[in-house]
Amino acid sequence: TSTAVSFLRGGSGCWTATGLERCRRPEKLLTLYEYEGCPYCRKVREALSALDLDAEIRPCPKESLKPSGVTGASRFRPEVTKLGLGLELKFPVLVDENTGVKIQMAESEKIVSYLWKTYGADAKPDLGYRLGRLLDFEPYMMLPLFLRPMLSHGMLRVPSQAPSQPLELWSFEGSPFARLVREALCVLELPYVLRNVAHGSEAKRLSFREKWGAHLSSARRASSKTTIQIPFLFDPNTGAELLGSAEIVKYLYATYQQGPPLAETWRDFVRPSKEGATVQFKKD
Repeated sequence: TSTAVSFLRGGSGCWTATGLERCRRPEKLLTLYEYEGCPYCRKVREALSALDLDAEIRPCPKESLKPSGVTGASRFRPEVTKLGLGLELKFPVLVDENTGVKIQMAESEKIVSYLWKTYGADAKPDLGYRLGRLLDFEPYMMLPLFLRPMLSHGMLRVPSQAPSQPLELWSFEGSPFARLVREALCVLELPYVLRNVAHGSEAKRLSFREKWGAHLSSARRASSKTTIQIPFLFDPNTGAELLGSAEIVKYLYATYQQGPPLAETWRDFVRPSKEGATVQFKKD
């Protein structure tokens, strides 16, 4: 089903835009508050992948599907509240400290527009990304939710131990295998540095081979200089270096999960009231 999600998005987030060498590059990591199960967050991750931008991801899965909506146990949602972006808690939220003025913004369309204007003004997106943008309409953009409907698919938090340092994930948005790892990182609320290495990201793919090439098969090492395999996870907290989605997901739960997931199902879901939404798919 993860592969079907990539197909429904037209392959958006699989290739970098052309002309990025003429565009500004951030010196500091962008920070993105989001959760994997949110279709609006996906739009921003696709833009990051197309623009070959890295970011620190601070996952903000739902705390509860029940009417109260908030349990007070979220690791990063309180940070978003303190940003003062409005009464409603909306995702995604981007923080950028590279422009001289600290940028803090919500709403996916505004974020995507900002990213392209700031870091891709002279670049041309690939066909897959342009197709994905044409598919950004409701209800079509909600279809991936029906293919990945489990609460463990990046929707509802699982109690976990907080790592001392963010993990590092080499990935790109359109990869169905990387999606499985992002889902686990999300529900476990594990912060991580997202290293986007979509097709066309030659410099970072070369960097990957220099750092982690020993993990590649002999066939891949003998192939093109930009041939890599993802997802790849480095955990600076334990020194773990893991290649492949199944191994990474197993490691994440075994290392960081503390206690069982909440005993909730979609039958517990209640839409937020207009007066004071706390958790939501907020339409931009």
